[in-house]
Amino acid sequence: MQPEQNGRDWTAPLVVGVVLLVVVLVVCLGGGAAAYLLTRRASGPAPSPSASPSPSPVAVLPSPVPVSPARCLIGQWRETSYTSSAEIFGVTVQLTGAGTLLSYGADGTLVTVDKVTRKGTRNGDRYEVVHNGTTRLNYEADDEMISYSNASASGTTTWKINGSVRDRENLSTTITPDRYTCKGDKLRIYGDSYSIEADRIRPPGRPV
Repeated sequence: MQPEQNGRDWTAPLVVGVVLLVVVLVVCLGGGAAAYLLTRRASGPAPSPSASPSPSPVAVLPSPVPVSPARCLIGQWRETSYTSSAEIFGVTVQLTGAGTLLSYGADGTLVTVDKVTRKGTRNGDRYEVVHNGTTRLNYEADDEMISYSNASASGTTTWKINGSVRDRENLSTTITPDRYTCKGDKLRIYGDSYSIEADRIRPPGRPV
Protein backbone atom coordinates (compact mmCIF):
# COMPACT_ATOMS: atom_id res chain seq x y z
CA MET A 1 0.00 0.00 0.00
CA GLN A 2 1.32 3.33 -0.95
CA PRO A 3 1.47 6.01 1.83
CA GLU A 4 -0.76 9.15 1.34
CA GLN A 5 1.14 12.25 0.04
CA ASN A 6 -0.40 15.52 1.37
CA GLY A 7 0.40 18.40 -1.14
CA ARG A 8 0.80 22.09 0.66
CA ASP A 9 -1.29 25.24 -0.60
CA TRP A 10 0.88 28.58 -0.77
CA THR A 11 -1.90 30.93 -1.81
CA ALA A 12 -2.96 32.16 1.66
CA PRO A 13 0.57 33.05 2.96
CA LEU A 14 1.26 35.01 -0.23
CA VAL A 15 -1.85 37.18 0.18
CA VAL A 16 -1.04 37.89 3.83
CA GLY A 17 2.50 38.98 2.89
CA VAL A 18 1.26 41.40 0.25
CA VAL A 19 -1.18 43.00 2.71
CA LEU A 20 1.55 43.47 5.34
CA LEU A 21 3.83 45.09 2.74
CA VAL A 22 1.11 47.58 1.77
CA VAL A 23 0.53 48.49 5.44
CA VAL A 24 4.25 49.07 5.96
CA LEU A 25 4.41 51.31 2.88
CA VAL A 26 1.41 53.34 4.04
CA VAL A 27 2.89 53.83 7.50
CA CYS A 28 6.23 54.91 6.05
CA LEU A 29 4.65 57.30 3.58
CA GLY A 30 2.42 58.79 6.33
CA GLY A 31 5.37 59.29 8.67
CA GLY A 32 7.39 60.95 5.91
CA ALA A 33 4.55 63.30 5.04
CA ALA A 34 4.11 64.23 8.71
CA ALA A 35 7.84 64.84 9.08
CA TYR A 36 7.83 67.00 5.93
CA LEU A 37 4.91 69.10 7.22
CA LEU A 38 6.58 69.56 10.61
CA THR A 39 9.78 70.63 8.88
CA ARG A 40 7.88 73.18 6.75
CA ARG A 41 6.17 74.59 9.82
CA ALA A 42 9.42 74.85 11.76
CA SER A 43 11.31 76.51 8.92
CA GLY A 44 8.43 78.68 7.66
CA PRO A 45 8.26 82.44 8.30
CA ALA A 46 7.35 83.49 11.86
CA PRO A 47 3.89 84.92 12.20
CA SER A 48 3.87 88.69 12.08
CA PRO A 49 3.36 90.28 15.52
CA SER A 50 0.04 91.88 16.13
CA ALA A 51 0.10 95.60 15.63
CA SER A 52 0.30 97.68 18.84
CA PRO A 53 -2.69 99.93 19.36
CA SER A 54 -2.00 103.56 18.51
CA PRO A 55 -2.01 105.84 21.55
CA SER A 56 -5.13 107.94 21.91
CA PRO A 57 -4.54 111.60 21.08
CA VAL A 58 -4.25 113.81 24.16
CA ALA A 59 -6.49 116.85 24.15
CA VAL A 60 -4.48 120.09 24.39
CA LEU A 61 -6.21 122.78 26.40
CA PRO A 62 -5.98 126.26 24.90
CA SER A 63 -3.90 128.79 26.81
CA PRO A 64 -6.02 131.26 28.74
CA VAL A 65 -6.39 134.60 27.00
CA PRO A 66 -4.75 137.34 29.12
CA VAL A 67 -7.22 139.84 30.56
CA SER A 68 -6.68 143.34 29.16
CA PRO A 69 -6.00 146.13 31.68
CA ALA A 70 -9.35 147.76 30.82
CA ARG A 71 -11.21 144.50 31.63
CA CYS A 72 -9.04 144.04 34.72
CA LEU A 73 -10.32 147.36 36.08
CA ILE A 74 -13.89 146.08 36.41
CA GLY A 75 -14.71 145.23 40.00
CA GLN A 76 -14.32 146.62 43.51
CA TRP A 77 -11.02 147.83 44.97
CA ARG A 78 -9.74 148.97 48.36
CA GLU A 79 -7.01 151.59 48.39
CA THR A 80 -3.95 150.32 50.27
CA SER A 81 -1.58 153.22 49.63
CA TYR A 82 -2.00 156.88 48.70
CA THR A 83 0.73 159.50 48.25
CA SER A 84 0.44 162.97 46.76
CA SER A 85 2.08 166.34 46.76
CA ALA A 86 -0.61 168.95 47.59
CA GLU A 87 -0.56 172.68 48.13
CA ILE A 88 -2.42 173.55 51.33
CA PHE A 89 -2.79 177.24 52.18
CA GLY A 90 0.31 178.08 50.16
CA VAL A 91 2.45 175.25 51.59
CA THR A 92 3.43 172.17 49.58
CA VAL A 93 2.81 169.09 51.73
CA GLN A 94 3.50 165.42 51.03
CA LEU A 95 0.34 163.53 52.04
CA THR A 96 -0.13 159.81 52.65
CA GLY A 97 -3.12 157.64 53.52
CA ALA A 98 -5.33 154.71 52.50
CA GLY A 99 -8.90 153.46 52.62
CA THR A 100 -10.87 154.80 49.64
CA LEU A 101 -13.18 152.22 48.04
CA LEU A 102 -13.42 152.21 44.24
CA SER A 103 -16.00 150.38 42.14
CA TYR A 104 -15.50 150.20 38.36
CA GLY A 105 -18.63 149.01 36.59
CA ALA A 106 -18.74 147.18 33.26
CA ASP A 107 -21.16 149.89 32.10
CA GLY A 108 -18.46 152.60 32.37
CA THR A 109 -19.44 154.04 35.76
CA LEU A 110 -17.05 154.63 38.66
CA VAL A 111 -18.18 155.12 42.26
CA THR A 112 -15.73 156.03 45.03
CA VAL A 113 -16.52 156.05 48.75
CA ASP A 114 -14.26 158.10 51.03
CA LYS A 115 -13.99 157.99 54.79
CA VAL A 116 -10.29 158.71 54.84
CA THR A 117 -7.72 161.11 56.26
CA ARG A 118 -4.61 162.13 54.32
CA LYS A 119 -1.77 163.26 56.57
CA GLY A 120 1.56 165.04 56.18
CA THR A 121 4.02 167.32 57.94
CA ARG A 122 5.88 170.41 56.82
CA ASN A 123 8.11 172.78 58.80
CA GLY A 124 7.01 171.07 62.02
CA ASP A 125 3.29 171.51 61.33
CA ARG A 126 0.85 168.61 61.00
CA TYR A 127 -1.57 168.74 58.09
CA GLU A 128 -4.70 166.64 57.65
CA VAL A 129 -7.16 166.46 54.76
CA VAL A 130 -10.33 164.57 55.69
CA HIS A 131 -12.61 163.30 52.88
CA ASN A 132 -16.05 162.00 53.80
CA GLY A 133 -18.52 161.26 51.00
CA THR A 134 -19.19 159.65 47.63
CA THR A 135 -18.28 160.56 44.05
CA ARG A 136 -19.73 159.25 40.79
CA LEU A 137 -18.17 159.51 37.35
CA ASN A 138 -18.27 158.00 33.88
CA TYR A 139 -14.98 156.52 32.73
CA GLU A 140 -13.38 155.13 29.60
CA ALA A 141 -10.14 153.14 29.65
CA ASP A 142 -7.61 151.87 27.16
CA ASP A 143 -4.59 149.82 28.17
CA GLU A 144 -2.78 152.85 29.69
CA MET A 145 -5.15 155.72 30.47
CA ILE A 146 -8.46 156.27 32.25
CA SER A 147 -10.51 159.28 31.14
CA TYR A 148 -13.42 160.68 33.18
CA SER A 149 -16.57 162.72 32.58
CA ASN A 150 -19.86 163.71 34.23
CA ALA A 151 -18.44 163.93 37.74
CA SER A 152 -20.70 164.50 40.75
CA ALA A 153 -19.99 164.32 44.46
CA SER A 154 -21.74 164.48 47.81
CA GLY A 155 -20.00 164.96 51.15
CA THR A 156 -17.34 167.21 52.67
CA THR A 157 -13.59 167.84 52.70
CA THR A 158 -12.04 169.26 55.88
CA TRP A 159 -8.54 170.77 56.26
CA LYS A 160 -6.77 170.73 59.60
CA ILE A 161 -3.45 172.13 60.76
CA ASN A 162 -2.06 170.86 64.06
CA GLY A 163 -5.49 169.41 64.86
CA SER A 164 -7.44 172.65 64.29
CA VAL A 165 -9.97 172.95 61.47
CA ARG A 166 -8.89 175.60 58.99
CA ASP A 167 -11.54 175.08 56.33
CA ARG A 168 -14.39 172.81 55.26
CA GLU A 169 -15.93 172.57 51.78
CA ASN A 170 -18.21 170.35 49.75
CA LEU A 171 -16.50 167.26 48.44
CA SER A 172 -15.37 167.62 44.83
CA THR A 173 -13.32 165.64 42.34
CA THR A 174 -11.29 166.31 39.21
CA ILE A 175 -11.68 164.71 35.78
CA THR A 176 -8.00 164.81 34.86
CA PRO A 177 -7.08 161.54 33.08
CA ASP A 178 -5.08 159.01 35.11
CA ARG A 179 -2.35 156.65 33.99
CA TYR A 180 -2.75 153.17 35.42
CA THR A 181 -1.67 149.54 35.45
CA CYS A 182 -3.95 146.65 36.35
CA LYS A 183 -3.01 142.99 36.59
CA GLY A 184 -4.83 140.30 38.53
CA ASP A 185 -5.76 141.69 41.94
CA LYS A 186 -3.39 144.68 41.88
CA LEU A 187 -4.24 148.19 40.62
CA ARG A 188 -2.01 151.24 40.45
CA ILE A 189 -3.25 154.70 39.44
CA TYR A 190 -0.75 157.52 39.12
CA GLY A 191 0.09 160.92 37.73
CA ASP A 192 2.88 163.48 37.98
CA SER A 193 2.34 164.22 41.69
CA TYR A 194 0.29 161.31 43.08
CA SER A 195 0.14 157.53 43.24
CA ILE A 196 -2.60 155.18 44.40
CA GLU A 197 -2.33 151.43 44.93
CA ALA A 198 -5.35 149.19 45.54
CA ASP A 199 -6.21 145.50 46.04
CA ARG A 200 -9.23 143.82 44.53
CA ILE A 201 -12.07 143.08 46.96
CA ARG A 202 -13.14 139.44 46.68
CA PRO A 203 -16.79 138.46 47.21
CA PRO A 204 -17.42 136.48 50.43
CA GLY A 205 -16.47 132.83 50.06
CA ARG A 206 -14.11 133.34 47.14
CA PRO A 207 -10.41 132.51 47.72
CA VAL A 208 -7.94 135.34 47.90
